[in-house]
Amino acid sequence: MHQNLSFYLLICTLILFVAVAFSISDEVRSLLEFKKGIREDPLRKVFDSWNQSYSTPDGCPQSWNGVVCDSSGYVTAIVLERFGLGGELKFFTLIGLKMLSNLSLSGNFFTGRLVPAMGSMSSLQHLDLSGNQFYGPIPARINELWGLNYLNLSSNNFTGGFPSGIHNLQQLKVLDLHLNGLWGDIQDLLKELRNVEHVDLSYNLFYGGLPVDPENISSLANTVRYVNFSHNKLNGGLFSDNSTALFRNLEVLDLGDNSLIGELPSFASLPSLKILRLGNNQLYGSVPADLLASTVPLKELDLSGNGFSGLIHGFNSASLNVLNLSSNALSGFLPSSFGSSVTVDLSRNIISGDLSVMQAWEPTLEFLDLSSNKLSGSFPNLTSQFPKLTTLRIKNNSLVGALPSSLGTYPRLSTVDLSLNELEGPIPHSFFASMILTSLNLSGNHLTGSIPLEGSHTSELLVLPSYPQMESLDLSSNSLTGSLPSDIGNFGRLKLLNLAKNRLSGAIPYELSKLGWLEYLDLSSNTFEGKIPDKLSSHLKLFNVSYNDLSGPIPENLQNFSLSSFRPGNPLLIIPSGLPSGPSQNGIPNHRANQARHNSKANIRVAIIVASVGAAVMIAFVLLAYYRARNQELHGRSGFTGQRTSRDVKLGRFTGSLFKFHTSAEPPPTSLSFSHDHLLTAASRSLSGQKEFSTEIVEHGLPEVAAAASTTATNPVVPDSGSPVSSSSPHFIDQPVRLDVYSPDRLVGELFFLDTSLKFTAEELSRAPAEVLGRSSHGTLYKATLDGGHMLTVKWLRVGLVKHKKEFAKEVKRIGSIRHPNIVPLRAYYWGPREQERLILSDYILGDNLSLHLYGRSHSSLYIC
Repeated sequence: MHQNLSFYLLICTLILFVAVAFSISDEVRSLLEFKKGIREDPLRKVFDSWNQSYSTPDGCPQSWNGVVCDSSGYVTAIVLERFGLGGELKFFTLIGLKMLSNLSLSGNFFTGRLVPAMGSMSSLQHLDLSGNQFYGPIPARINELWGLNYLNLSSNNFTGGFPSGIHNLQQLKVLDLHLNGLWGDIQDLLKELRNVEHVDLSYNLFYGGLPVDPENISSLANTVRYVNFSHNKLNGGLFSDNSTALFRNLEVLDLGDNSLIGELPSFASLPSLKILRLGNNQLYGSVPADLLASTVPLKELDLSGNGFSGLIHGFNSASLNVLNLSSNALSGFLPSSFGSSVTVDLSRNIISGDLSVMQAWEPTLEFLDLSSNKLSGSFPNLTSQFPKLTTLRIKNNSLVGALPSSLGTYPRLSTVDLSLNELEGPIPHSFFASMILTSLNLSGNHLTGSIPLEGSHTSELLVLPSYPQMESLDLSSNSLTGSLPSDIGNFGRLKLLNLAKNRLSGAIPYELSKLGWLEYLDLSSNTFEGKIPDKLSSHLKLFNVSYNDLSGPIPENLQNFSLSSFRPGNPLLIIPSGLPSGPSQNGIPNHRANQARHNSKANIRVAIIVASVGAAVMIAFVLLAYYRARNQELHGRSGFTGQRTSRDVKLGRFTGSLFKFHTSAEPPPTSLSFSHDHLLTAASRSLSGQKEFSTEIVEHGLPEVAAAASTTATNPVVPDSGSPVSSSSPHFIDQPVRLDVYSPDRLVGELFFLDTSLKFTAEELSRAPAEVLGRSSHGTLYKATLDGGHMLTVKWLRVGLVKHKKEFAKEVKRIGSIRHPNIVPLRAYYWGPREQERLILSDYILGDNLSLHLYGRSHSSLYIC
């Protein structure tokens, strides 16, 4: 009996051993099948180690790179992070790994779909597929991974609705889905989340509002520490006061770049909140005082790009390091203290007063931006006040007086922008003696004297480089005199040099050819004479010396620039015969000029034919117009007595970019301005003492954007009807027109998209070629063609038609949600800081107008836009 029992035990042991051996062998086969999907392995981490010869005697592939086994020889983890691997993976090959708890493939180039069968991998606890190129929908069976505590699918190409049922994942602590194309109602997802500590849904397409009943989010609110829903399509209001109070452990809340509406709830009951980002929404009301006090231990507060108004309440927070209240409607004076803040951005508000209060601020500031407010007075002499300051921007205000010489001596100051003020006197030499300063913009002031570059190449500190680090220098639109010193050649890192619209004279120094990295050079509207130096930078993308007294030949390497780079002005300059006559795109040299010259004869023949056909069409059009006018006159007498049927607007085509008017028939002086600022009109700043300053609308764009032409007109034409067309009988000049649009790239105006399939900036819109289509009681209609060729219809609304941003946004979105075959869908809308900057954008549809459908014969479809 005892012998039989021993025999049975031996048999069972052998069977178990064989089963385990086969099971482990199955796992090796599963891994080898998984390996077949890997096509790229630049480090050969997988290709060289994943084969059966490297298996241990018990069958566990412990020596395979990224493979971990338990004590029984089963595979428990596959960790192949940031190996540069590529290929289309087949996840069903891993189903045979019964003990797999960790699958980490982040930071590679894998593609493929998640298969529903992954829901059977019940042992999985940690799933990280982030930073790859996986695509397709997320299968609903992923919510069957009951033991999952970490799920990271971020930075992939997943699309579709996020599946319901995530409430089944009771152990889930981290949910990261950011940077995908997922969508769903945010309220439904919030109700399902349980016990999660970190949730990141940013850069997706989730929609809906946040007001949720407290009982539906209590499980989430009790545990969550990090919430990021930024860059989605959320709308509606924020959490209610009662719901907000539940998030006792919340440390980070980021809801920026959505369309949330309403006033802020109270955050005073959140003792752990450190970061609050609500920028670029449609929030309004006053800034709660508890956010700027010690009640909430905030370290970062971002409320930029909203509609907050009122005063900035007393600032007494001891923890706040980053404060961004830019692009709102805040008023009053600057606070007397910013505590220990490192970054302060109050730009694009309506804050007034002078800068003397800065003398009481703490020395911890590193970044300060007070641009585009109503600040006045002189710049205080803050000797060593802010030793850590790296960036100072106070552009587009009304500062007066001279610049203190101590400003350029700050040991870490790298960026200074004081453009578009009313500063006077000389430029301090300390700016050019600094070995730290990389960007200096003093354009649009009343600075006088010479450019103090002499001696700028030396340094007494051996620990610093012996040459200036300046990369961007903009001194345009001042009253500087004298010559351009030869010491400019010491600024070898310069990429942008703009000295346009001054009173500089003498020869252009040959030392400019030493600036090998120069990309943007504008010396226009001065009195330079002599020859243009040879061998200027081969990296030049924009070049302008018009309105000077230069002579001699144009250097060969500059002959690809258009004629507008040299003329008007420079009557003694020898213009080569093949110079392009029109401006190149964005000021970049026209490299197709030679090819165009070869085709000139053929073009002349085509032009003659087109002109002949055009003349015939014009004659027919005149006869047709006369016939139609006669018919309308008879029709008006019979059925519309006392009503005029003639059109209010003359239609004209403009080849320039949208929306800037010149009041003279003569071409305006061409000036290229690259200061980091937005468009400026006479209505936005004081004009006292500025008779010689250019007061027309001037685009001070970034170097990446070709600057718009500006004019020196003393009295600009500012449309008071809300559109470029006056309410009286309009008269269109055959000059380029330009939309007075603030660029959202500089956080001035706001361009909101209703359709994510189309993306462009207000800068692109402002330079788009335009055609006036018509005018109504609501405003003026344009056809605009973007750089990529896409055509839009731009409705510039009349002043007074729109009062409140919230109501405007709500109405536009409501109209934009309408879908009908005969209704042109809205693409975007623009809300500028001034009342006359309200635009609605839709696709351009070629078709007849309403008048033709009412009174004429038209067989085409009528589209309503």
